[in-house]
Amino acid sequence: MSELMLKAYVVGGDEGAGRSRQLPESAWVEAYASGEVIEPPYDLDALAQLYETNAAHKACVDAKVTNCVGLGYRFVPMTDNPQGANRANLALLEHLFGNCSPEQTFTEALAGVWTDVECLGNGYLEITRNSRGEIDGFYHVPGTTMRVRGGGQGFLQIRETERRSFRPLGGPEEADPVTGEPQNEIMHLKKYTPQSSYYGIPDIVAAMAAVVGDKEAREYNIDFFENHAVPRMAIIVEGGQLSDEVLAQIQEYMETEIRGQGHKTLILDVPGSDVRIRLEPLTVGVQQDAAFLDYRKANRDEVLMVHRVPPSKITIVEHANLSNSKDQDKTFREQVIRPEQRRIEYRINRMVREEMGIGDWRFRFEEMDLAEAREEAEIAKIYSEIGAWTVEEIRGRQGLSTAGTTAGTGTGPTAG
Repeated sequence: MSELMLKAYVVGGDEGAGRSRQLPESAWVEAYASGEVIEPPYDLDALAQLYETNAAHKACVDAKVTNCVGLGYRFVPMTDNPQGANRANLALLEHLFGNCSPEQTFTEALAGVWTDVECLGNGYLEITRNSRGEIDGFYHVPGTTMRVRGGGQGFLQIRETERRSFRPLGGPEEADPVTGEPQNEIMHLKKYTPQSSYYGIPDIVAAMAAVVGDKEAREYNIDFFENHAVPRMAIIVEGGQLSDEVLAQIQEYMETEIRGQGHKTLILDVPGSDVRIRLEPLTVGVQQDAAFLDYRKANRDEVLMVHRVPPSKITIVEHANLSNSKDQDKTFREQVIRPEQRRIEYRINRMVREEMGIGDWRFRFEEMDLAEAREEAEIAKIYSEIGAWTVEEIRGRQGLSTAGTTAGTGTGPTAG
């Protein structure tokens, strides 16, 4: 009885290929080692890449940025007599914010900053001053190029071989050690984390496993269809041994003929009547289509969950109706968007008050869902007509001064 010989050859794919494991060069290594700057809890370049590689994450970030800082802004008076508010101060603010940069509007600059906050956990707004020491411009500084100095001593930017130092907003004036010019100021916005006193971390970090899983699933699908929906195959030979010529024939067919071209047949001419060759798909562990889609959907839902963005905000309409979409929008606005808007407004208004000496006007963001604002106005009118609310109480609920009438500016209504 002849001995049964069984051999397997791997054809196609580079799963077993060697790869370099050396660490890439980094302009920050020396700065970290010397203690010149503090190292962030996570690699900022890797976090930035997620924005371009995960669709759900990008959609959530864009939705939060648009609704938080992208709907415009206005200035509302802080005095009990709005008609007597200093109009010169209002004109100064409108000119500054309306002409903050030759390349971007203030809304665009702040959108860049807040995109960095959502992607990296940290965003940086550069503030410039004229020769008289007056604030005259705002610029977005890419978050991946910035690091925080220890002890609240400011910030360092490195781009290729160039270095620039910045001081905190309102910090003592210092000269840049490289250029000798006065340092510009930075408003640092971040998402709080107990891991660091210097940096924030983005929401997406909590769903990193879902992001990685979705990436692997997506690449698995791409690889599958690049091979014209042909699964990984094991070539099994029984009763003989493949010659080098036959092996080369099979390999050429698998790599050049079948990939991307269906409905082709491979004919093998092997010596002997007892030799059997069969191709077995490696389907062990391969999920069914429905389960595979469920896995990707679960990953997507986890990303939405950590961002706290409702599906309707990123154009997912499964099981959506007008009622639950409105409820989701309201929750999103009140629990996610408004708190962030108030936090940014506080920083901007503090700058206006302390660095510009203007205390009678307040910066306010426009808010999402004006239809609901109209509903609130109608409710307020009803309560006012029956005497349940006074005008001052209504104004207080809208965040306005509690006497007289208001005079706002910008793109939206004066009541926010």
